[in-house]
Amino acid sequence: MKAALGIATLCFATLGLLAPPSQAEDSAIQLSVTNGNQVLDLPLVSGIDEFKILGTTNLSEPFSVVGGGNLSGYTWMAPSAGGLQFYQVEMVPKDSNSVVSANVLNRLAYGPTPDEIARVNQMGAEGFIQEQLAPEKIQESLAIDQVNTSSDWQYVTATGTGSSSTLYIYLDRAGDCYVDDIKLVRGSVPEVGVNLLTNGGFELGLTDWTVSTNLTNSVVVSSPIHEGSQALHVIADDTGTTRDTSIWATTATLSSSQTYTLSYWYKPGASLTPNLTIRLSGSGIVSSPNSVATKLELGNASIEDLRAWHVLHAIQSKKQLLEILLQFLENHFVTQYSKSSDFLSQYYQNGEEDTRAARMEYMENKLWRGALLNPQCTFYDLLKISAESPAMIIFLDTVNSKGNGSNIANENYARELLELFSFGVDNGYDQNDITVMSRAWTGWSIRLVDPTNEFNAFAPQSTTLRPGMTNLARPDNLEGIWAFNFKTANHNTNSKTIFPNKVVPARFGAPYAGRNYQLVLPARNGTNGIKDGYEVIAHFADQPFAQEFISVKLCRLFVHDDFATGYDFTDPNLSPEGKLVRDCMLAWEQNVPKGQIRKVLEVIFNSDLFRSQSGSMQKVKTPLEFTVSAVRALRGLASDGTYTADSDGFSMSSPLNRMGRMRLFDRDAPDGYPEAGAPWISAGTLAERLRFAQAFLTARNASGRPTDAGNNFCDPVKLLKTKLSATDWNDAGKVADYFLAIIFPSEGKGNLDAFRNLAINFLNTADDGVTASLFSSVGNTTTTYDTRVRGMVAILMTSQRFQEQ
Repeated sequence: MKAALGIATLCFATLGLLAPPSQAEDSAIQLSVTNGNQVLDLPLVSGIDEFKILGTTNLSEPFSVVGGGNLSGYTWMAPSAGGLQFYQVEMVPKDSNSVVSANVLNRLAYGPTPDEIARVNQMGAEGFIQEQLAPEKIQESLAIDQVNTSSDWQYVTATGTGSSSTLYIYLDRAGDCYVDDIKLVRGSVPEVGVNLLTNGGFELGLTDWTVSTNLTNSVVVSSPIHEGSQALHVIADDTGTTRDTSIWATTATLSSSQTYTLSYWYKPGASLTPNLTIRLSGSGIVSSPNSVATKLELGNASIEDLRAWHVLHAIQSKKQLLEILLQFLENHFVTQYSKSSDFLSQYYQNGEEDTRAARMEYMENKLWRGALLNPQCTFYDLLKISAESPAMIIFLDTVNSKGNGSNIANENYARELLELFSFGVDNGYDQNDITVMSRAWTGWSIRLVDPTNEFNAFAPQSTTLRPGMTNLARPDNLEGIWAFNFKTANHNTNSKTIFPNKVVPARFGAPYAGRNYQLVLPARNGTNGIKDGYEVIAHFADQPFAQEFISVKLCRLFVHDDFATGYDFTDPNLSPEGKLVRDCMLAWEQNVPKGQIRKVLEVIFNSDLFRSQSGSMQKVKTPLEFTVSAVRALRGLASDGTYTADSDGFSMSSPLNRMGRMRLFDRDAPDGYPEAGAPWISAGTLAERLRFAQAFLTARNASGRPTDAGNNFCDPVKLLKTKLSATDWNDAGKVADYFLAIIFPSEGKGNLDAFRNLAINFLNTADDGVTASLFSSVGNTTTTYDTRVRGMVAILMTSQRFQEQ
């Protein structure tokens, strides 16, 4: 049911505002008289279906709808009637069901897709919330999650353009693999036509192939083979990237305007599997047999592989709330890939330090993912994964922290555990607590262990030598995984008292106020010393300070930015925000086990703050949210099984960096990237958002397409032809309405009128921006039609409203 959201009464005689509008984002309505016209500049309030202007000449008489006048966007204008004239502005909001449906798609997901809008409208917002709160019940099988660790021969194909007549074979690190039966043919069908590569089966040894220095150990072998009598055993002692670090051959002359298809057979080698690349110079065709998921599981993925995998889940996964929470955890328990790489560079070179650092970040994500699929996952479960993470142990310097003898423990992790990961700044602790607690973490380090010992904190160092290596004392000579390892000799064995005689402040009220939260750790020797760390996080995880701090952060994530720690929960005039945090804390406290994340989220999603205009369009999107939501907004499933917008995942890194140096998995400060909007918004970062949107909406094969969106692309014409009947394809109003509905689903008609007029005018104007050119007369299969639609959508996506959620 619709109701008046707010009413403001105005008098033009005095230009005075007698009563402020309720819930307005811009609190003032501007009044003026210009050239004999009365002008009202209305406030921007989210989700308004209709603005009504009512008037009277006498406040003792009722107001009625004013006839005449013109409402354009947020400006109402009418000729001055003379004498006293009073006006009321009545704002009628969208119905509450539509508002909450839009809210769940903007907060529980990385923005709506056209198909998700239709699905949520059918199942209802409540159904979507319950679905997303139980991701373990959502069935999906994404190509980006397919892992192939088979040691058998595998068939690989890739299609692209003839960018060059030189074909490279190389590995991304030292190691080996087998290749056989390489074929390159014209067209898009593998092996159909003449093979343009001579000796692709290596039946003539290495004839026609040139071997670079880093691959001189490579040899043609008679076993294993896929077909014929010989295959190529690729053996690299260093990284390959171009012709000078590859095995290469010249094909028949290729055309850059022609499509070609590469095919070959691949078999992993005996050593830690490197990544094979076979490609044309110029990268018209690039092929690697290992999927990103396979690389991640094998531990030889790059940080860019991990970022692409993370972004593609955000775009593609049905488990959207799970992906939102994984990014939240990555940002809350922040670690820095480059610091891990620097630490490992004392043992590795040639890029292996980078892949091993990337694996540490991946394992955090993988373990959190598994934990969140448990319906009773608690904050303690998530905190424990972070504390045991090799990436965290390196990032906050417990890796070399010692408390034995006269050694002084490093305080970095203890400080950030309290300040940033559990309690919040100056919330229930002091410097002495940090100093004493830091000793509990001494001995928490990392070690290279056999894969079967990855989760054994007392495991010995691996003794499995790499092929050709003999020195067991050097980790780089050994196979294995860097994992959390407790080094008993480095631990401070003394007893420790944290929070001595401290009690919970009165502001927390019942059942917390007055509780003593002192923690005493007894003297512990040997392997028992590891218990200190586990008792610390178990004690911290359910303290009211942690309940408040984490609840505040979740409310900021899902509702709006204006939540803070420090509420007086006993205040009878406690704000709605304070009341919501309090309700979250009680859900945390009163369920068994304590600290269940889903119970806290249920409170937030059922709150009035989340379900009303107060939770709609109140937050600025981070760079990640902006770019992913742009792809999702135009990503519909077409009848041919393809999507009308997509990404390779890899092309997101550069835009995210330009929009505010958002480098996923590589934040250099322990406070994580901001959730609030202000730090992301400046003239420069907004310009980068506009550049991304404009490039993204430019046709993928257009001459001179800007590089700002990389391989993120869309086809809005294919989308509208999939969703609208053919009779509407050339109707400017119908086309504008469709894109307004999928790009701004939380907005009401009253707020979209100005956008609609702008969109229709653009569609009815030639490319020079001046000459009238009716959209109804433009052939809907022409480049002009495609350009017109793309330009109109770009205008909508570069508006202020699309930066918000």
